[in-house]
Amino acid sequence: MLDRLRLILQRRLDTLTGRSAPVSAPTSDPESTARLRTQGNAFLAEEKLDEAEACFREALVHTVDDTQALVCLGYVLKEQGRLTEARITLKRAVKPANTDPQAFEAHYLLGEISEKQDDLDDAKKYFKSTLDLKPDFTRACEDVVRILEVQGRKGEARAFLEERIASCPESTDYRVMLAKECTDSLDLDGTVRHLSDAVAMGVRDPYIDMLIGASLCRLEREPEARPYFDSAVATDPSFLHEALYHRGYYYTRSGDSRAGVELLEQSIESKPDYQPAHSLILLNLSHAAGALNRSYQHAADRFSHAVEDPIQALPPLPMESVGVENKVLRVGFVAGEFREHPVQHFLVGVLEHINKDRFQLVAFSNNQKDDAATKVFKTLFSGWHDTKNMGHDAVADLVRTEQIDILIDLSGHTGDARLPVFARKPAPVQVAWLGYFASTGMKAMDYIIADAACVPEHSDEWFSEKVFRLPATRLCMTAPRTSRPIPVTQAPCSALGYVTFGSFQQLAKINSEVLGVWAQVLAAVPHSRLKIQNMAMNIATMRELICANMVAAGIDLSRVELAGGSGWESYLEAHNGVDIALDTFPYPGGTTTAFAIWMGVPTITLAGNTMLSLQGASMLGCVGLNDWIAKDEAEYVEIARRFANNTERLAHLRGSLREVAERSPLFDTKTFAANLESALRSMYREKVASLADASPQSATPQ
Repeated sequence: MLDRLRLILQRRLDTLTGRSAPVSAPTSDPESTARLRTQGNAFLAEEKLDEAEACFREALVHTVDDTQALVCLGYVLKEQGRLTEARITLKRAVKPANTDPQAFEAHYLLGEISEKQDDLDDAKKYFKSTLDLKPDFTRACEDVVRILEVQGRKGEARAFLEERIASCPESTDYRVMLAKECTDSLDLDGTVRHLSDAVAMGVRDPYIDMLIGASLCRLEREPEARPYFDSAVATDPSFLHEALYHRGYYYTRSGDSRAGVELLEQSIESKPDYQPAHSLILLNLSHAAGALNRSYQHAADRFSHAVEDPIQALPPLPMESVGVENKVLRVGFVAGEFREHPVQHFLVGVLEHINKDRFQLVAFSNNQKDDAATKVFKTLFSGWHDTKNMGHDAVADLVRTEQIDILIDLSGHTGDARLPVFARKPAPVQVAWLGYFASTGMKAMDYIIADAACVPEHSDEWFSEKVFRLPATRLCMTAPRTSRPIPVTQAPCSALGYVTFGSFQQLAKINSEVLGVWAQVLAAVPHSRLKIQNMAMNIATMRELICANMVAAGIDLSRVELAGGSGWESYLEAHNGVDIALDTFPYPGGTTTAFAIWMGVPTITLAGNTMLSLQGASMLGCVGLNDWIAKDEAEYVEIARRFANNTERLAHLRGSLREVAERSPLFDTKTFAANLESALRSMYREKVASLADASPQSATPQ
């Protein structure tokens, strides 16, 4: 009985392993083996898997454990879905004693089989052993990186690629792959370094040249970027609009808006429907205008024609006219700022207080990189969708699938916006709010949320959307949540004997007009000093630029302190070294002004008459600092002089401003959330009513 059992088991094993011969090995016949392999590969090319299998099995009869025949048979079995048989066959080819250089293919196929069987660690092991045998096998390296990323181990993926470059220094592919990892993690220095190495080693690819140039522009190194842009455009002229766009981005970030807009206009001339250039022009115009003018409106109309006109909007969704007040509204939020970003500080506290029984919140995240703040955001939504790798049509379809009643854009024309999704009209009500400070220019956007201070009644004509004004303010700051107490200290002027003015605004906001007024402030307040702190001050070329601009404006550099960016809590503490904050114009602070108020530092702001240029006035009005709002540059200087000479008032404000602020509309997230709920319900109600009025049944009989 046992002998019979052994025979049956041996036959079954022979079938699984590809052995059809008795246990004793036949004489090797390489010529017949090679001929049968050739025939099998010919059948494979014709997708005749059964015939190919027969050839490879017969080849193994002539030469037992022939590596190439085992690999081919294993591949056929894998393609037939016979994964267990394929695994057993391939393991015959990966024995340590096998020195055939083609054995790496068996390792790779075993990795693919393990992945098909959802054993990612085993797959990763075989892909790595493939690379041990063939270090330049790029596909196996890509698979290891992909699996590590799926497992949430991006740091290990980067370290693995660095190891591959060390073991295979002649590989440009690995450098390009590592550059991609750097780009994904926003390490642009790493992107430039690894791609530049690949170019130096002979890689010629206009896309790589463009990526190096774009990264250099983001790093404020535009002069270094130009040769790469020139090379990309020389190879492929279709890249011209992108090169012009990235250079325009650099100039707008460095404070030269005029040069930036000129380059962006050239980008649009090269490619009229290039949405990023249209949006960046609008962003610049919204920042640069202190007074209402037609330039922005014309650019917004041009954007609408370029982006909206070619798109066929989705069919309108039916809206029930009954039960509107009790309907649970599904509200979608579209943004690329569900991360550590100024939008975070104006959103988290508000979302925490939204009534989740009456409003279901769904996020459509275009984050290019998630972080600790993203984890907080995910707890505030009932649904979360990562859309960064999805096309606009796919995102619009997803919004429809999620049955969103009100879709809110939080990005406007900023970097990670998805306005073309709104152009497809996937939701019945579409709203612009929070992250942008002017009209989107879109016909498909129904409303824009504002307040009476930053958008007075007479300003509605400047918006393509219907202006919906919230009580008191359109912005509500979440009080800083720190790991340790950040107390407000005594005003520094009390100990130092002189007033320190400060600015924590980004460099792009500190234009020549602002520096000219700050020079007058310093002249009007003898012995005072000025502190400028922002991320750009970490870059030598940017420090040199601001110093040159200050000298041109008449500012004595011996009275100025420049400080680079710091950690979140250190940034807040830095306010303890400032008596009075100086706002920029026509692009004032938002987050910076709110943080300064929370740290007991009042801000002098200059009110314009656009939504953005009135933002500082709106925020100061919320906390009762109306006498810190200037109507013109002369009054700005006078306010600085008056309060700098009233150290008693400064000391009083220092001790009371945080408490006043936290009770004010600027920090009362609970009341703001209730106001926002009411606004959203009203918008939905209005849209239902307008559709009812427009329906044929509501028409008056003739």
